[in-house]
Amino acid sequence: MRIAISILIASAITWTPLVKAENFGAWFTGKTNDDNFVFAATVNDSGHLLGQYCSPDTGNCLWMLGINTTCKLGDKYPILANSDSGANHLSVHCNKQLDDGKFRYVFSKFDEIDGIIKGGLRIGFALPLQSDNFRVIRFDLSGANRAIKFMHN
Repeated sequence: MRIAISILIASAITWTPLVKAENFGAWFTGKTNDDNFVFAATVNDSGHLLGQYCSPDTGNCLWMLGINTTCKLGDKYPILANSDSGANHLSVHCNKQLDDGKFRYVFSKFDEIDGIIKGGLRIGFALPLQSDNFRVIRFDLSGANRAIKFMHN
C-alpha cells in the first residue's frame, strides 16, 4: 500500500508519469515515462515527498520537496534542515503548484542538501510560516544512499 501511495504522490511531483524501478528501505527509484528524468525519492507518513531528480541527457540533478505548504511561485524561502549529522540553514524556491494542491520546492544549493541526506538516518525540515509558527516535515533516510547510487548507474 505504501509503495502504491508513493508512486501516486511521486507522479504528481514530477513532470510526467513515473515508472517504478526499485525499492531501497524507505526510498524508491524510477524514471518518467518519457525518460526525461530519473529519481530517487521517499514519501513520509503525511504524504510529503523528498527526492533527487536527474536528467540523463544533461546530467543535471536537483533536490526537491513536495509538500502542502503554500508558496508563491518563484519566491525563495529559508529552511532549517536538522539530521543526526547536524543542522544547516538552507534555502528553497517555489517551483510549481501541482495538480494535487501540493507545492514543489527546489533546494537552491544541491551540494549542501546532498551531503546532509547522504550522511544521515533521518532528516527534519522546519519552514517558517507567515505567522510566528513553523511547519516541520520529517523523512526517513534509510536506503537513500543505495537508491541514489542505483539511480545514477
